[in-house]
Amino acid sequence: MQVSATRRALNLTVAALTLMAVFVVVIVLQGAVMGALRNGGMAGGPALLVSGAVAFAVVVGSFGLWNAWLALDRARAEDERDRLQLPEGPCCVVWRGGEEAEMPWALVTPIHAHFPAIARRFGVEGITVVDFDITPEGRVKNIHCIDVWPSPIFYAAAKDALKDARFAVRPGATPRFGPSYRMPFVFRIQGSARVTDRGRLARRGRAVKSS
Repeated sequence: MQVSATRRALNLTVAALTLMAVFVVVIVLQGAVMGALRNGGMAGGPALLVSGAVAFAVVVGSFGLWNAWLALDRARAEDERDRLQLPEGPCCVVWRGGEEAEMPWALVTPIHAHFPAIARRFGVEGITVVDFDITPEGRVKNIHCIDVWPSPIFYAAAKDALKDARFAVRPGATPRFGPSYRMPFVFRIQGSARVTDRGRLARRGRAVKSS
Protein backbone atom coordinates (compact mmCIF):
# COMPACT_ATOMS: atom_id res chain seq x y z
CA MET A 1 0.00 0.00 0.00
CA GLN A 2 1.33 3.44 -0.91
CA VAL A 3 0.61 6.48 1.27
CA SER A 4 1.36 9.84 -0.36
CA ALA A 5 1.80 13.34 1.04
CA THR A 6 1.72 16.44 -1.16
CA ARG A 7 3.26 19.68 0.12
CA ARG A 8 4.01 21.96 -2.84
CA ALA A 9 0.46 23.10 -3.59
CA LEU A 10 -0.25 23.69 0.10
CA ASN A 11 2.95 25.70 0.60
CA LEU A 12 2.21 27.92 -2.41
CA THR A 13 -1.35 28.53 -1.23
CA VAL A 14 -0.23 29.46 2.27
CA ALA A 15 2.45 31.83 0.92
CA ALA A 16 -0.02 33.58 -1.39
CA LEU A 17 -2.60 34.00 1.38
CA THR A 18 0.06 35.33 3.75
CA LEU A 19 1.21 37.98 1.27
CA MET A 20 -2.38 39.05 0.62
CA ALA A 21 -3.03 39.32 4.35
CA VAL A 22 0.10 41.43 4.90
CA PHE A 23 -0.87 43.73 2.02
CA VAL A 24 -4.37 44.27 3.42
CA VAL A 25 -3.09 44.86 6.97
CA VAL A 26 -0.56 47.47 5.79
CA ILE A 27 -3.19 49.39 3.83
CA VAL A 28 -5.75 49.32 6.64
CA LEU A 29 -3.20 50.20 9.32
CA GLN A 30 -1.67 53.07 7.37
CA GLY A 31 -5.12 54.44 6.51
CA ALA A 32 -6.23 54.30 10.13
CA VAL A 33 -3.08 56.00 11.45
CA MET A 34 -3.13 58.64 8.75
CA GLY A 35 -6.81 59.38 9.43
CA ALA A 36 -6.13 59.78 13.14
CA LEU A 37 -3.21 62.12 12.48
CA ARG A 38 -5.21 64.22 10.02
CA ASN A 39 -8.05 64.49 12.52
CA GLY A 40 -5.49 65.65 15.05
CA GLY A 41 -4.49 68.54 12.81
CA MET A 42 -1.36 67.17 11.10
CA ALA A 43 -0.85 68.13 7.47
CA GLY A 44 -1.28 65.55 4.73
CA GLY A 45 2.40 65.13 3.85
CA PRO A 46 3.73 64.56 7.38
CA ALA A 47 0.71 62.41 8.23
CA LEU A 48 1.42 60.17 5.24
CA LEU A 49 5.09 59.89 6.22
CA VAL A 50 4.38 59.09 9.88
CA SER A 51 1.62 56.60 9.06
CA GLY A 52 3.93 54.85 6.59
CA ALA A 53 6.66 54.64 9.23
CA VAL A 54 4.22 53.22 11.79
CA ALA A 55 2.94 50.62 9.35
CA PHE A 56 6.50 49.67 8.41
CA ALA A 57 7.52 49.32 12.09
CA VAL A 58 4.50 47.14 12.84
CA VAL A 59 5.16 44.87 9.85
CA VAL A 60 8.89 44.52 10.66
CA GLY A 61 8.13 43.86 14.32
CA SER A 62 5.49 41.28 13.42
CA PHE A 63 7.88 39.46 11.10
CA GLY A 64 10.51 39.51 13.84
CA LEU A 65 8.10 37.88 16.28
CA TRP A 66 7.04 35.42 13.57
CA ASN A 67 10.65 34.44 12.87
CA ALA A 68 11.30 33.99 16.58
CA TRP A 69 8.29 31.69 16.83
CA LEU A 70 9.46 29.74 13.76
CA ALA A 71 12.91 29.31 15.29
CA LEU A 72 11.36 27.98 18.50
CA ASP A 73 9.08 25.68 16.49
CA ARG A 74 12.04 24.37 14.47
CA ALA A 75 13.96 23.67 17.67
CA ARG A 76 11.03 21.72 19.07
CA ALA A 77 10.67 19.83 15.79
CA GLU A 78 14.37 18.92 15.83
CA ASP A 79 13.98 17.56 19.35
CA GLU A 80 11.01 15.50 18.16
CA ARG A 81 12.99 14.28 15.15
CA ASP A 82 15.79 13.10 17.43
CA ARG A 83 13.33 11.36 19.73
CA LEU A 84 11.68 9.53 16.82
CA GLN A 85 15.04 8.58 15.24
CA LEU A 86 14.31 10.27 11.92
CA PRO A 87 17.26 10.99 9.59
CA GLU A 88 18.72 14.49 9.62
CA GLY A 89 18.13 15.12 5.92
CA PRO A 90 15.48 14.29 3.33
CA CYS A 91 15.42 10.68 2.20
CA CYS A 92 13.64 8.78 -0.53
CA VAL A 93 12.26 5.26 -0.41
CA VAL A 94 10.94 2.79 -2.98
CA TRP A 95 9.43 -0.57 -2.09
CA ARG A 96 10.89 -3.37 -4.19
CA GLY A 97 9.58 -6.39 -2.36
CA GLY A 98 8.64 -9.60 -4.18
CA GLU A 99 5.16 -10.38 -5.40
CA GLU A 100 2.97 -12.07 -2.81
CA ALA A 101 0.43 -14.80 -3.50
CA GLU A 102 -3.08 -13.47 -3.94
CA MET A 103 -4.76 -12.90 -0.64
CA PRO A 104 -8.07 -14.74 -0.10
CA TRP A 105 -9.43 -11.61 1.56
CA ALA A 106 -10.51 -8.38 -0.17
CA LEU A 107 -10.78 -4.99 1.48
CA VAL A 108 -14.34 -3.87 2.14
CA THR A 109 -13.30 -0.24 2.66
CA PRO A 110 -10.04 1.55 1.75
CA ILE A 111 -7.27 1.66 4.33
CA HIS A 112 -6.65 5.24 5.42
CA ALA A 113 -3.08 5.56 6.71
CA HIS A 114 -1.98 9.03 7.77
CA PHE A 115 1.49 10.23 6.78
CA PRO A 116 3.28 11.18 10.03
CA ALA A 117 3.32 14.97 10.19
CA ILE A 118 6.85 15.26 11.61
CA ALA A 119 8.22 13.03 8.85
CA ARG A 120 6.43 15.03 6.16
CA ARG A 121 7.82 18.24 7.59
CA PHE A 122 11.42 17.04 7.25
CA GLY A 123 10.86 15.38 3.88
CA VAL A 124 11.45 11.88 5.27
CA GLU A 125 9.76 8.91 3.63
CA GLY A 126 9.51 5.42 5.04
CA ILE A 127 8.37 1.83 4.72
CA THR A 128 7.03 -0.79 7.04
CA VAL A 129 6.00 -4.40 6.57
CA VAL A 130 3.16 -5.44 8.84
CA ASP A 131 2.10 -8.96 9.80
CA PHE A 132 -1.48 -9.57 10.99
CA ASP A 133 -4.30 -12.09 11.36
CA ILE A 134 -7.87 -11.73 10.12
CA THR A 135 -10.84 -12.91 12.14
CA PRO A 136 -13.83 -14.71 10.58
CA GLU A 137 -15.67 -11.38 10.82
CA GLY A 138 -13.02 -9.73 8.64
CA ARG A 139 -11.36 -7.68 11.36
CA VAL A 140 -7.61 -7.37 11.88
CA LYS A 141 -5.92 -8.66 15.01
CA ASN A 142 -2.44 -9.60 16.26
CA ILE A 143 -0.65 -6.83 14.35
CA HIS A 144 3.15 -7.11 14.39
CA CYS A 145 5.99 -5.16 12.80
CA ILE A 146 8.18 -7.27 10.49
CA ASP A 147 10.33 -4.42 9.21
CA VAL A 148 10.30 -0.62 9.45
CA TRP A 149 12.62 2.09 8.18
CA PRO A 150 13.81 4.68 9.11
CA SER A 151 11.59 5.25 12.17
CA PRO A 152 8.96 3.31 14.17
CA ILE A 153 6.44 6.10 13.54
CA PHE A 154 5.73 4.60 10.11
CA TYR A 155 4.77 1.28 11.70
CA ALA A 156 2.57 3.13 14.19
CA ALA A 157 0.75 4.87 11.31
CA ALA A 158 0.22 1.56 9.48
CA LYS A 159 -0.95 -0.18 12.66
CA ASP A 160 -3.52 2.55 13.38
CA ALA A 161 -4.83 2.26 9.81
CA LEU A 162 -5.15 -1.54 9.97
CA LYS A 163 -7.14 -1.39 13.20
CA ASP A 164 -10.02 0.15 11.25
CA ALA A 165 -9.67 -2.09 8.18
CA ARG A 166 -12.43 -4.50 7.23
CA PHE A 167 -11.99 -7.53 4.96
CA ALA A 168 -14.36 -9.91 3.18
CA VAL A 169 -13.61 -13.28 1.61
CA ARG A 170 -12.99 -13.11 -2.13
CA PRO A 171 -15.53 -14.96 -4.30
CA GLY A 172 -14.49 -18.59 -4.64
CA ALA A 173 -11.74 -18.32 -2.01
CA THR A 174 -11.58 -20.46 1.12
CA PRO A 175 -9.40 -18.77 3.74
CA ARG A 176 -7.78 -20.74 6.51
CA PHE A 177 -7.81 -19.17 9.93
CA GLY A 178 -4.44 -19.34 11.56
CA PRO A 179 -1.95 -18.25 8.86
CA SER A 180 -1.03 -14.59 9.08
CA TYR A 181 -0.77 -12.13 6.23
CA ARG A 182 1.81 -9.47 5.41
CA MET A 183 1.24 -6.07 3.90
CA PRO A 184 3.89 -3.47 2.96
CA PHE A 185 3.15 0.22 3.53
CA VAL A 186 5.20 2.73 1.52
CA PHE A 187 5.02 6.31 2.78
CA ARG A 188 5.98 8.64 -0.08
CA ILE A 189 6.11 12.40 -0.47
CA GLN A 190 4.57 12.75 -3.90
CA GLY A 191 7.04 13.13 -6.76
CA SER A 192 10.18 12.53 -4.70
CA ALA A 193 10.70 8.77 -4.98
CA ARG A 194 12.65 7.12 -7.76
CA VAL A 195 13.64 3.56 -8.55
CA THR A 196 17.30 2.64 -8.31
CA ASP A 197 19.12 -0.45 -9.57
CA ARG A 198 21.18 -0.94 -6.43
CA GLY A 199 18.68 -1.27 -3.62
CA ARG A 200 15.16 -0.80 -2.49
CA LEU A 201 15.91 2.29 -0.42
CA ALA A 202 17.44 5.46 -1.80
CA ARG A 203 18.65 8.31 0.34
CA ARG A 204 20.22 11.49 -0.98
CA GLY A 205 21.01 9.77 -4.25
CA ARG A 206 22.63 6.73 -2.60
CA ALA A 207 21.14 3.28 -2.36
CA VAL A 208 21.17 1.82 1.13
CA LYS A 209 19.95 -1.37 2.70
CA SER A 210 17.27 -1.45 5.34
CA SER A 211 18.19 -2.82 8.72
